[in-house]
Amino acid sequence: MALALYSDLYWFPDGTIAANTEARVFPMSSNVLAPLFTDITGTVPLPNPIFTDGAGMLTFWAEEGQYWVHIDSESFRISVGNPVQLDAWDGASVALSTGLMSGGGFTANGTSIDVQETVGYVVNYSTDTFRPTLTRVHAPAQTRALSPAALARTLTWWQMDSTGALIELIDEPTPVERRTRITLGFSIVFGGVVAITRPAPVPLAQPANQYADLTDNLGPFIISGALPGSNGVGLTWSITAGEMFSRSFNYSNNPNNPNVAPILAQAPAQYRRATQTTVVFPPPVTALDPANYDVGGVITPVPGGTNVSTIQRIFVFAQDNATDQLVIQYGQRTYSSLTAAVAGVGMETYTVNPAFVGTLVGWICVTKTATNLSDPTQAVFVPASSKFARP
Repeated sequence: MALALYSDLYWFPDGTIAANTEARVFPMSSNVLAPLFTDITGTVPLPNPIFTDGAGMLTFWAEEGQYWVHIDSESFRISVGNPVQLDAWDGASVALSTGLMSGGGFTANGTSIDVQETVGYVVNYSTDTFRPTLTRVHAPAQTRALSPAALARTLTWWQMDSTGALIELIDEPTPVERRTRITLGFSIVFGGVVAITRPAPVPLAQPANQYADLTDNLGPFIISGALPGSNGVGLTWSITAGEMFSRSFNYSNNPNNPNVAPILAQAPAQYRRATQTTVVFPPPVTALDPANYDVGGVITPVPGGTNVSTIQRIFVFAQDNATDQLVIQYGQRTYSSLTAAVAGVGMETYTVNPAFVGTLVGWICVTKTATNLSDPTQAVFVPASSKFARP
């Protein structure tokens, strides 16, 4: 622990020095007396309660931080050393973006719009990047007539500046405009009157949950690695090590890197088979099943000749153990040849099992009679080349 010296003078309300007066020292938010010491080494403890000296000085060494001193029926909040203090202005400027706090909705009113009472903030970094200006904007409900130019066009975007004035824009706000004025939304004019209004603000409420909304709708994705491929002669396959983004999955293991999950290298890969309707997943296997495909959720033999092919999809999941990380979902249509299947990757209509909260890492295009996934005339592995590859 880092010890620091505290030494200060105390006196009574009448101005008399508080000499030889008992003091009790507590850490902030604790009712347990703090450990006190005679010097920076922390080897010789001091009693607590402690007494001021004959000159009214209260002196001790303690761990850096915030404390309460109770002396003569009074309480004093003190700092020992130089504990880091949050600058309220810096904190507010970091926590706030330019945007809407409440209100700001608007409705059509002939050639005007009726705007609700609006509260928002404009955070200005342009004037002083070290000390941004925070302006709280509180505008009363108002009716704003559209300009002749706005009535002559179909779409108009609306913003509010730091004075509460409404601003018309021809186009959607730019990144700069979004940071310097409060965006409210847009209106649409048909036949010379406002026919449609649509709020589209940057809401400041619940920013952490807005982040969760975004990441949950985007879903997990591969950050690096996780490349599927053959595993020598036969129907087994492999996957390289990698990382995937999966919101909060790793929080309990590493709060400083909570959203990154490791993908384990496997050769051969252990995986589970699934259809578009599988609810209970079977035990893991290692060999691919090229002879079957998914017809409405039913595992069905692939019809046709020896070259008829399907596309099976490899999904990876944020799980700690290898046996639960991989699932292959059967193909849902057939192709006349392996070449046609490869050409169909990412193009066909495909239903992903709704139970999946994982990400696609690649496709295995395979003939129904394949016995060797390393033979390019029998199977072709196509890794997903984008973070949000189509199924």
